Amino acid sequence: MKRLYLSLLLFAITSVYASDTKTINKYGFAGVNKTQSAQSLGHSKLTFSILGNVTNDFSMIEDRGGDSQHLTQFLSYKNGDPSDTSYSKINDFLGINSYISFGLGLSNYFDIGVTLPVYYERVGTETNGNSPVTGTDVGYIGNLKADIKIRLPLPDYQPFDIALFGGIDIGTSDLGEDGMWVREPEYINTESLKAESFGYDNLNLLFRGGGALSIDFGKLDGGIPWIFHFNGGYRYVKPQDADSTSYLNIIHGSVATEFFFFEFLSLFAEYYMDFMPEFKNSSNGKDETLNLAELTGALVFHLPVGLDVHIGGSYSFVNDQYINNLTAYHIDDDNHTRTITYNGRIVPEYSVYGGITWSGFLLPQDRDDDTVVDEEDSCPDEFGHIRNGGCPFPEPDIDGDGFCDAWVSEKGLLDIFVDVCKGVDECPNEKGEGKDGCPLDNPDTDADGICDPWVKQKKMSKRFKGVCKGVDSCPTQAGPTTNKGCPQDNPDVDSDGICDPWVSQKDKLSDFANLCKGYDNCPGEAGPAANKGCPWPDPDTDGDGLCDEWVIKQKMGYFFENPTDSTVKKCKSVDKCPYEFGPADNEGCPFDNPDTDNDSVCDQWVALKKQQDRFVNVCTGSDKCPTEAGLLINNGCPVEDPDIDKDSLCAPWVKEKGMQDQFKTICKGIDNCPTEFGPKFNGGCPIDDPDPDKDSVCASWVIEKGMLDQFKDVCKGSDKCPTEFGPVFNNGCPVADPDPDKDSVCASWVTEKGLLKEFESVCKGADRCPTEVGPIENKGCPLEDPDLDKDGVCDPWVTQKKLLSKFVNTCKGLDRCPLDSGSVESNGCPVKEIEENVKLEGVTFKSGSSILESNAKKVLKVIAEQLLAPENASVNIEIHGHTDNVGRPAKNKKLSLQRAQSVVNYLASQGVPKKRMKAFGHGDEEPVADNKTKEGREQNRRIEMHRAE
Repeated sequence: MKRLYLSLLLFAITSVYASDTKTINKYGFAGVNKTQSAQSLGHSKLTFSILGNVTNDFSMIEDRGGDSQHLTQFLSYKNGDPSDTSYSKINDFLGINSYISFGLGLSNYFDIGVTLPVYYERVGTETNGNSPVTGTDVGYIGNLKADIKIRLPLPDYQPFDIALFGGIDIGTSDLGEDGMWVREPEYINTESLKAESFGYDNLNLLFRGGGALSIDFGKLDGGIPWIFHFNGGYRYVKPQDADSTSYLNIIHGSVATEFFFFEFLSLFAEYYMDFMPEFKNSSNGKDETLNLAELTGALVFHLPVGLDVHIGGSYSFVNDQYINNLTAYHIDDDNHTRTITYNGRIVPEYSVYGGITWSGFLLPQDRDDDTVVDEEDSCPDEFGHIRNGGCPFPEPDIDGDGFCDAWVSEKGLLDIFVDVCKGVDECPNEKGEGKDGCPLDNPDTDADGICDPWVKQKKMSKRFKGVCKGVDSCPTQAGPTTNKGCPQDNPDVDSDGICDPWVSQKDKLSDFANLCKGYDNCPGEAGPAANKGCPWPDPDTDGDGLCDEWVIKQKMGYFFENPTDSTVKKCKSVDKCPYEFGPADNEGCPFDNPDTDNDSVCDQWVALKKQQDRFVNVCTGSDKCPTEAGLLINNGCPVEDPDIDKDSLCAPWVKEKGMQDQFKTICKGIDNCPTEFGPKFNGGCPIDDPDPDKDSVCASWVIEKGMLDQFKDVCKGSDKCPTEFGPVFNNGCPVADPDPDKDSVCASWVTEKGLLKEFESVCKGADRCPTEVGPIENKGCPLEDPDLDKDGVCDPWVTQKKLLSKFVNTCKGLDRCPLDSGSVESNGCPVKEIEENVKLEGVTFKSGSSILESNAKKVLKVIAEQLLAPENASVNIEIHGHTDNVGRPAKNKKLSLQRAQSVVNYLASQGVPKKRMKAFGHGDEEPVADNKTKEGREQNRRIEMHRAE
């Protein structure tokens, strides 16, 4: 049987999965010494611990001095012998507290445990009296403790944990074996002053409850493996109804910290306090209490398979208070009774702390809750499927057309994705409607209303019944249904209504009766039926309505004068000039020029042929000088010019010949200077130029001669600079060029002299660069090149000056790299080539987790755009996560891999194929700086991207 038990024990030890290093306290829970951690053990984790203290400090028993010394023994004999009182001095002491505990994590949020205290003490005395002190070498068990802990379900990535804990002490101690060392203040009976735990004799119950807060800095980004614990609680003793004895109720609190130097070595320190209420000591009538405060520190060695070794010590700060006249070692047998009285306290000044603990998981763990245990899960931190090794499946239907991508069928997973897609998509990147997931072709390519063959082959005739019917034997050539969609030969190629020879030859005249008739002797040329489909020669070559000579010779004049076929050209009579257009009344020949010299007087033949009406809009009269241009009043013969100088005054000869009426529309009056232009008021003789410099300001002589009215349409005012062009507002004198650089922006002097209105047709505004051409938007100064790097993206100054619309045909957007050419999509910056090894600056995570911060996503989005750029399409990358050396190496390595995987996952969400990326976690194995400095640790906490092609 013993062998069986031993085998089962060995099997249990070797079969559990020991991991997840946590320090175990005296109660079998996560924590240190008497302090509870707010963290739980974890689902299915089993713990076993033996922890305790050893001390030889007998200052817990007060030396009362004089004859009283340390102890007073009262011995009474039942046979009538006299009683005996003796006093003893302690010269040797050994006390041991040990706690044997078991703990179990029922879930990640709920733990249970039991603890059985085992005590031992040995007191050596020197007796001054009649009877020596005996029976002070004892060992015994304390009261059984049952405990629970409930952790609140806070997010794992943040550093805070909160838990509630409680328990009950059940009386299992034999009061007859209790020693002098009072282990807990609630064991002091305030009425009898007995220093003993309430045991199974009276069945008093003690209830415990409290709360815990833990702060784990190891969960922060680049975290330190340092944990703080804060506890507070209350212990309440509930006596039995018949038990009138009084026990104290205790408030307790503690502060503890743990620091993990390495994964296998940690240090903890704990400051624990019990707050004992005052009570009236019945032996002396005084109010008494104890200040209970103890500091414990220890090294914990975390060995393989979950075994931990604790080595340390405890020290008490308050050691000058005692409870008077406590009693212990009660003996009541048939012969005598004995009681030992002393002044005592609870906490020794010093003690050695130590022990061993063991912990391990009874069940394999599943961190991502995907039902695939971690040791078999290829993606232990990503929820996946058991049929994919615990990893998430890729998208089963990329184009969203309801047809599964090929890999689904290849891996036999169609049943899993039955609610998403079905079948196999032969066109996985194109949304399709057919049974193969591909887009459907045009059902009627030649648009002749007859379906292409594939429609029937794919049994989709009903789907396209509103588009086409039947099966097209010639799907790329339109044809009638009667010919199965194939085109027929044209029965009338020249469209003259006469059937081509093949129609008669194939006896098809009745089939095409609505298109043509007869037999076309010229099937390639349109011709009338009267000429058997062959074209006639042109009966009117020059198109003047008169028939060419052959028509008469062929005796077909009547035919062409009254054709029955609308396609036949109509004509009549005979054209004497068949190749020249001419009127019928000139026998089809063209007339000569009716006005040879173009003087609007008709040549004489017009009158001879009585064609005056025909040419009424060209000429009149009869030209006696047909080859010399002349006036109608002179019968078309030339005369002198009546107004040689074109000043509207007639030359003297007009009056001399009495021809004023003939030339009244040309000139009037008599020109005293017929060869020189001059105004009427000066008798046709020239006068000086009223505005020699053409500045619209009159020369001074105009005013002197009182002739402003005569020249009011030419000039105004008096020109003080008659030989120099100048504006009216400057009295005809020149001014500086208002726009010397001709950019339509006025020189500054224009504004200074208030002359903007005068020059509004020339320029506007004030030119800050009067010698350089520039637009008014830039105050007359030249603009810089809007696109210095010629990449089609506008340089920043264009946006700053709100000139984007001005350069809309040159560039657009805002160029963030004005000296380097880049696309509009990349804001004018060149797409960076993926480097061999680069640290991803700005890629940060939430504290202690692999969740990306929002700023990190912005950085990674740019990286994704670079990876998706055509020039980087063949580049594969590796994402490497690194940490500093603060914390446990295994935890750091795990976190670095999770963070690298988070980067890969985000890049994949932006369209980068996962097959181009791999994630690696190195923890603190590859530092790039000194981990002894803050700056060095910050440099070592990094994410790197390596080029892997």
